[in-house]
Amino acid sequence: MKHNPHHPMKSTEGMVDYDRNSAAQQQMVNTQAGRLSDLVSALAPAGPEMTIVDYGCGPGSSAIEAVRPSIEASRAHFPQLPVSVIHADQPGNDWNALFQLVSGPSGYQAGPGEIRTSAAVGSFYTQMVPANSVDAATCFAASHWLSRALELDAPGSVWFADLEGEARAQMWAQAREDWVTFLRCRAAEIRSGGFLLVGTLGSVPDETEVNGAAASGRGIYRALQVVAQSMVDDGLIGKAVLDRFVFSLWFMTGQDARGPIEEDAQLMEAFAIEEISVTPAPGNYRDVFGAYAGDPDDYARRYRGYIRAFADSTLRKQLFEPAAADAAGADKLADEYFDRLEELYRTQTVKYAFELWHLLAVLRKK
Repeated sequence: MKHNPHHPMKSTEGMVDYDRNSAAQQQMVNTQAGRLSDLVSALAPAGPEMTIVDYGCGPGSSAIEAVRPSIEASRAHFPQLPVSVIHADQPGNDWNALFQLVSGPSGYQAGPGEIRTSAAVGSFYTQMVPANSVDAATCFAASHWLSRALELDAPGSVWFADLEGEARAQMWAQAREDWVTFLRCRAAEIRSGGFLLVGTLGSVPDETEVNGAAASGRGIYRALQVVAQSMVDDGLIGKAVLDRFVFSLWFMTGQDARGPIEEDAQLMEAFAIEEISVTPAPGNYRDVFGAYAGDPDDYARRYRGYIRAFADSTLRKQLFEPAAADAAGADKLADEYFDRLEELYRTQTVKYAFELWHLLAVLRKK
């Protein structure tokens, strides 16, 4: 789970071994390879080069795989066109790691033909590349992060799906506004006939949930709450801080994603909706790491690694640093937190399983 430089959780800075622990992100990218190839093949080239942009790229292998199908389709169908690939993310992204992969043995620069590779550095809630310049745009496992961190009166929950009343209304208002802003920025950048493919974590209707929807990762975020509360109970972090802490993200249902587009005249004028859907992830969508549940130690280590990769910097800045005297104290609290999280998964195993639904939005610029 991977943008605004003022919002540390969306940077990959501080993530722990992101590439090794990003299997869910890589799966999401891989499932759309065929769709991306078809979309690029259907383009009618309009410029001096084929421009491919991946927003919220991150530092890992998924950033390479996000653009590879578009590169290959462009070379196959438009061999006369040079290819320009732009990786777009925040200043805190590990750009050195990314460009080492780009130029490495498994990177796309190792293939035939020249590719001009560059970075666009900033928030994808602003325009990041020139107007009307993009042919193929992607954004994987990133658009669910909000443009800014929110402090809400939210005791008992560290994430959006269990919020109620005014706290939930505030968070949805921000999520809706950010989705519209994100799409308006892309509408300015993508040329007529170009496309945007967004793949991220989604939610599905579920009458047993307090807000009528089951969100991807509900087990993970409830485990994060349990562990945080245990540290409050033991006097290691402050109750007042935890009660106002919430991960600033929103995993949309299909209607959450579609409604703001259809209700916004500017977006409806700019885009044709080719698809908006939420579907179970391939494999065991009820437990992404379910294949390892027979070995509680391995199962728990995998959850620890995956969760720490995306949550460490957020928890550190918003829970551990306020409770610590210095950086070493925050490090100690972080280690204690993830030790407890690993033990929770070792003893409770599938109770806090990572369920995953993929949200897909494919928009064509008119």
